[in-house]
This record gives sequence, structure tokens and C-alpha cells, in this order.
Amino acid sequence: MKIQVGGLSEGVHTYSFRVTPDELGLPAEFLDGVEIRATLEKTSRQLLLRASVATTAEVPCDRCVAVVRRPLGSGYQMHYVWEESDAEQIDPSEVQVIMPGQTVIDLADDVRQTVLLSFPLKNVCREDCRGLCPQCGKNLNEGACDCKETLVDGRWDKLKELQDNNSKQAG
Repeated sequence: MKIQVGGLSEGVHTYSFRVTPDELGLPAEFLDGVEIRATLEKTSRQLLLRASVATTAEVPCDRCVAVVRRPLGSGYQMHYVWEESDAEQIDPSEVQVIMPGQTVIDLADDVRQTVLLSFPLKNVCREDCRGLCPQCGKNLNEGACDCKETLVDGRWDKLKELQDNNSKQAG
């Protein structure tokens, strides 16, 4: 995913790329190709790249461990400047200084980071997912289990005693 910028005329240029997750060094959860659409606006002082990235990942649901196919997409922009003084006025996370004689910019690292940052912290198959029974492990989305007794977590016993004492004192 390299763009030849040496000799590029001023104005707006559009690019499309499709790469495999392996080419970007993405983890195994990413199975489909990664689509990148980019516009590059060249002026005499800088290049402004705006890119949108889309792909899918297969991950286990955090509640019931069913496999979830999750579409992911995000966008980013990057300013490429020739003078370091021009970089001072731009957010440091959105600027790169082009070295003298550099004729190509490589988007791979920025695209990889964009994909990884678009990955949600919590993956659920659906909002009302009931998860797994803590005793038998049955997927509760498929129906109730036959477990009768409720396990009590002993770590909360002291708090329960405090609550009971406060209720007796108030009543």
C-alpha cells in the first residue's frame, strides 16, 4: 500500500487498495480482506491523506462464546509535510515529516493501527445475550438449563452480614 508522491501533481488524487490481513500483520481473527479508500490532496507545502478502512473479524461473544462476525470500519487522516516547522501546527498524531528525497509513502502501519483501534472492547452476539450458565455451561440463549441450586459466592458473606445488621438497626 504505497503511494508514489514524487512527481505527483498538485490537486486531489484518489486511491483504492485491497490487502490481506497477513499483509498488514493483523491477528487471526481477521479473515477477510481489508478495503482502503483514500484521497490525497497535494499542495506546495503538504500532502493531506484521508482514508477509510473496512474489514470484518470473527470473534467469540464475551457472554456466550458463540462466534460473532463483526464488520469493522474507521477512518483517519494524516498530514505529510516536508518542513518540520509545518508539523508544529498540526496534531502530532496526524502528521509525518517526509524526508528529503522520499518519493513514496507507505500506508500499511497507519491502516493496521486504524483497524486494531476500531476493534470494540466488548463483543456480544446481541445486546440481550444471556450468556452461559455458571454451573453447567449451557448457552442460555438456547433455553433454560436444569440447574436447580444457585451457587453462593462466599466472598460477599461479610457484606451481607453488614447489610442485615444495618436493616435490624434501622427497623
